[in-house]
Amino acid sequence: MVIVNPWITLLSFVYFIVAGFGAFIFSRFVVENYLEIFRSKFFKFLEPVVGISSFSLFFGGALTLLYYLLTMSQ
Repeated sequence: MVIVNPWITLLSFVYFIVAGFGAFIFSRFVVENYLEIFRSKFFKFLEPVVGISSFSLFFGGALTLLYYLLTMSQ
C-alpha cells in the first residue's frame, strides 16, 4: 500500500485553487486585450472561444507542471 505524505496532498489542493484563480485572471486579461484589438462583430462573436481556450491552456499547463513536480519527487 502506498502512503502519501499528507502535506503533499494538502498543498496539491491549495495548488488547484491557486491555479484556477490564476487561470481565471489570465483568461480575463487575454479576453480584454482580444476585445481591444479586434473590433469586428465576427471576432467579438469568438470571445467565448478565446476565453475558454486561454483558461484551459493555463490551467492545463499548471496541472501538467504539478504532475511533473509530484512524479519527479518520488
